[in-house]
Amino acid sequence: MRILQLTPRIPYPLDDGGKIGIFGITKYLALRGHEITLLSIAPSQNSDISGLREYCKVETVIMNTANSYLGMLFNLFSKTPYTISKYHGSAVLHKLKDLLQKNRFDIVHVDHLHMAYYGKFIKEEFGLPVVLREHNVESTIWERYYRGISNPLVKAYARLQFKKLYKYESKIAADFDRCLMITEKDKERIERMNPAIKACVIPAGVDTSYFHPVAVPIEPYSIVSVAAMDWPPNIEGILWFTAKIWPIIRQRIPQVKFYIVGKNPPTEVEGLAGKDIIVTGFVRDVREYMAKAAVFIVPLRSSGGMRIKILNALAMGKAVVSTSVGCEGIDVENGRNICIANTEKEFAERIVELLEDESKRKELGGKGLNLIRQKYQWERIAERIEDEYKKVLEGGV
Repeated sequence: MRILQLTPRIPYPLDDGGKIGIFGITKYLALRGHEITLLSIAPSQNSDISGLREYCKVETVIMNTANSYLGMLFNLFSKTPYTISKYHGSAVLHKLKDLLQKNRFDIVHVDHLHMAYYGKFIKEEFGLPVVLREHNVESTIWERYYRGISNPLVKAYARLQFKKLYKYESKIAADFDRCLMITEKDKERIERMNPAIKACVIPAGVDTSYFHPVAVPIEPYSIVSVAAMDWPPNIEGILWFTAKIWPIIRQRIPQVKFYIVGKNPPTEVEGLAGKDIIVTGFVRDVREYMAKAAVFIVPLRSSGGMRIKILNALAMGKAVVSTSVGCEGIDVENGRNICIANTEKEFAERIVELLEDESKRKELGGKGLNLIRQKYQWERIAERIEDEYKKVLEGGV
C-alpha cells in the first residue's frame, strides 16, 4: 500500500514514548513492504533524521507549536481547545494539497488527535480513506489533570479546556473510517463519548531488537524513572513521588539513589537534584540507565492510553513498580510480572521489597519479558494495523 502518515512532530530521535510509538508504526509497516510518506510538523529543520528516512519519505512543515500565554488567552474565545488549535496552520494545508495532487495514496494514517483536523480535510476534499491512531483519549488526560490541580485559576482554565476537548474529540473521531485505540479502556471511553465512532483496539508495541536484556552490573539500591519531563502528567508524578514516597524509602534504605531521566526537566524537577537524586535531562540512550537500575518506576496519576516506557522496561527484563493509571491498558498482573501500587505507603513498600530482594526482581523481570515476547512485539502489532487498513479499503465495518 501507499500510505500517507501525518504526525504532530517528527518521530525522531527516539527520546520519548510518543516518538517511539509513532516510529514503530512507520518502521514495521515499511518492513512489511508498504510505501510510506510521512508529513510532520516540526519547530525547525532536524539536522539528522537518517534513521527515519531509512523507512519512509519525510516531508516537514516548520511551525511553532509551543505553548504561549497569549495563545492560551486568545483561546478563551475559541471553540477549539488550545492543545489542538496550536497545530492548525495554512502551511500544513498547502503542503497536504501539494502532496495529494502530485501523488497517489491508498490510505491516510493520522497519528494523534492533534492532526485529526487534517485527516478530516483530506477525507472531505480528496475522498481518501482515513484512519486515526488515538495514542490516548486526550480528553481523559485533561479530565484527570484538571481534577488534580489545586490552584483555582489554573483549575478553572484546565476544566474549560477539558470541556472543549471532550466535545471536539467526540465529534471529529466519528469522521474517520477507523479509530485505532491503544487500550480496551480507551475504546470503551471513546465509544461512550460517541457510539458512532468506529473503534478497534491495537496496542502499542516494543522494538525488541532495541530494547532487550543487557548483561551489565546492577547498581545496588538504584531506582530509575524514564519520562519526558516536559509533559505535565510526568512532572506531576515525579513531584508526587519525591515529596511523598521518596522520604519513606530513604528512611528504610539510606543509601538509595534515584535517577530521573528525561528531556526538558522544568525548574521544580531540576531543583530535586542532589547527592541521592540525579536529574540527567536529555540522554542519547536511555537503555544505559534502565539496564543498570535495580527498579524501574512509573508514578503516574493523571495519564491515559498506554505507557510505552513500561513495555520498554519489561522488554529489558526490569522489575517495574507502577500505579494502576501508569500501567493501564497493558495486560500485566500485579505481583506476577509487575508491582502495582496506588498509595504512597504501598508504592514505597513495593520498591523497598524489590531493592532488597534480587531473586524477586529477577522473577518479576523474567515474567515481564515473557509477556512482551508473547503479545507486544512490533512485528505482530504492524500486522494487525495492516489488517485494519485492508478492512477499511474493502469497506468493512
